[in-house]
Amino acid sequence: MRAIVKKMGVVIAGGQDHLKGKIFRIGSMGAVSAPELIATLGATQYALKKLGYKTKGDGVEAACEVLG
Repeated sequence: MRAIVKKMGVVIAGGQDHLKGKIFRIGSMGAVSAPELIATLGATQYALKKLGYKTKGDGVEAACEVLG
């Protein structure tokens, strides 16, 4: 999953210690704007769907409603 989002210009980190391979972490370096949040959510959502995970609803759409 991390490789898929990286190809889209988004870098996420894996879990550490006992969470390695079970979670991913999204961090930021300073202020983050709405377009950056939407891009990160979109890349993550795309990667999960590409890997066969089923999602409830649309995270990008929900974020747009809150941020817009």
